[in-house]
Amino acid sequence: MELEKILDILKIKNDLTQREKVVANIQVRGSRFFSLFNKQLKPYCISEVQFNVLKILSNKHPKPIPSGEISKLLISQASDVTRIIDRMIKKDLVKREIPEENRRMILVSLTEQGLKKVEETKNVVNQIVAKTDVWSDEEVAVLNKLLDKLE
Repeated sequence: MELEKILDILKIKNDLTQREKVVANIQVRGSRFFSLFNKQLKPYCISEVQFNVLKILSNKHPKPIPSGEISKLLISQASDVTRIIDRMIKKDLVKREIPEENRRMILVSLTEQGLKKVEETKNVVNQIVAKTDVWSDEEVAVLNKLLDKLE
């Protein structure tokens, strides 16, 4: 984030209530983590949503998953899972199947290339998690508990 923007945020923060400050902090920090995540994924030519789809599929591999279930399990709300899967098919990361017993269902599974991409990107999450080393385990537990209350 540019220094001017940070200074503007700091100026504004002086006029905010504590609750407004926490919302602003969550926005700013969340945006930074999101940007860092996308920056880490850029060399692998996949988006954050595609990364999450790969993770979801790898957790169930080799079993295919209905596309509707993928949509429910995504961390960020993807507006159109069908288009995301289409892009991933073009990159040979996933394949789509239509079962004979239910022609309305679309099953998605990883290709060999998709499995390789999962392996290649394993350290991406570890690099981002390392940014949280500024907190103790107790602080992380408290932060998680507080953020869970926002649900």
